[in-house]
Amino acid sequence: MAVSKRLRFEILRRDNHTCRYCGASAPSVPLRVDHVTPVTLGGTDTPDNLVTSCEPCNSGKSSVPPDAALVADVDATALRWATAMKQAAAEMETRDAGRDEYHQTFRDAWNSWHYEHAGEHHTYELAPEWQSTLDRFRAAGLPASAWPAIVDAAMTSTGVKVSNLFRYACGIAWRQVTELQQRARELLTARADE
Repeated sequence: MAVSKRLRFEILRRDNHTCRYCGASAPSVPLRVDHVTPVTLGGTDTPDNLVTSCEPCNSGKSSVPPDAALVADVDATALRWATAMKQAAAEMETRDAGRDEYHQTFRDAWNSWHYEHAGEHHTYELAPEWQSTLDRFRAAGLPASAWPAIVDAAMTSTGVKVSNLFRYACGIAWRQVTELQQRARELLTARADE
């Protein structure tokens, strides 16, 4: 989103029509409104990420060394943003840690079942969205160790069409999630009574 004319005027007025990097002011130099943290690096069009900059500082900003002094309030905002981005990345990494192993446990259990057709062994097809479905079970707290028994129960169930095996396995898995949730409620109730 582009910075509106009104916001540009407010930033120029806030900064007293003076470059926040070098102190030059209008009308001796052309002034611009500059993003401290570029939009491409996560910067926003909010006033705390915008400063008045003269044309020479704005065009030469890329050559400023990383340890150069910045305006205090803008520097603090940029540091808070960088810290928040690092924390968000760490949370994402923690959330995703173990996902591949979770998928593999399911996949190994699923692929352990075969059927024969024309003298060849074939594995049963999975729904295209099987990984994202498993991610929901993982987020709901279903342990990977539950999948071999769930897959075995689905594969040995009579009357389930081959095309519905994955959906049937998911039904079994949701019942187990419901059991986990019920047990968690019981534990909370027991702790509250202590």
